[in-house]
Amino acid sequence: MTIKVVLIAGAGRSGSTFLSQLLSQNEDCQNVGQIRHLPMSMHKNWPCSCGQTLPLCGYWGQIAARMVQTHGASAMEELRDGFAAFQKTSNQINNWSDAKARNDIRAAHPRFLELLVSLYRFASAEAQNRVLIDSSKLPNLALALQLAEGIDLYILNLVRDPRAVAVSWSKLVKKTEVLRQRARNWNKRVKRMQELEQVADDAFLQLKYEDFANTPRPVLEQIQAWAGLTQDTSFFIASQSAEISWERTHLFPPANEEVLQKQATRIDIRPASSWKSEAHTEVRKMAEEINFPKAAKLGYRKAL
Repeated sequence: MTIKVVLIAGAGRSGSTFLSQLLSQNEDCQNVGQIRHLPMSMHKNWPCSCGQTLPLCGYWGQIAARMVQTHGASAMEELRDGFAAFQKTSNQINNWSDAKARNDIRAAHPRFLELLVSLYRFASAEAQNRVLIDSSKLPNLALALQLAEGIDLYILNLVRDPRAVAVSWSKLVKKTEVLRQRARNWNKRVKRMQELEQVADDAFLQLKYEDFANTPRPVLEQIQAWAGLTQDTSFFIASQSAEISWERTHLFPPANEEVLQKQATRIDIRPASSWKSEAHTEVRKMAEEINFPKAAKLGYRKAL
């Protein structure tokens, strides 16, 4: 039995948490947040949005227990360390669309891929075989899921103007060099997603955050049709506002901290413009220096 996964990929601070919440409102979907962080978050005993710590959570606690029962007491630690090793190997590969390179990566990490498939299989089973909406974003995880057997992967590549991303990061990160590294990471992720697109066929959809923010309901309907999900956006109460339920939601840090804290039951999706203010001029200049002309190829212009 294959496990259907819709992976929201792209850079942080691009609206992936909100998008995952909207996509998982229908009964056929389950939001698993940034599931790649589960071993670390479980080890740190972090809280779940359900009110329990992860080991005691009725959803994640059961998944971790099944991992241990199936693969041994160190299964979660193996998964964490295996992903770190997988990242190191894959980052050294120049082109992820190259067939030989993909086979070499797969052959080098059989245990990690086995554990990864089990994690998603148990997550789906605990969610009564729902489609998993994963907002992990990291291209390396998308690659791993492409290489793993038993995963029916749909990659939703969410891109946002790198200047807006940089300004959003600047509210959390104050060191200039760290911000510059985040901007360089934006470029790297764009490159890697282009490589994955070459082997994904119709199971790859690129979405601009700006298009989503301008017309969220039609865009959500487009995504549902592309991924073969239930066609239903009746939870929208206006063109850019939706009421959401947290009943089946089990998000945990490091998901968007503001979302976790508020647990709002109404989401208003509107284009952001504050990042264009004069106060953020230097951060925008930094992003333009690093991210253009690559951003221009995605349709972004320097002139605001």
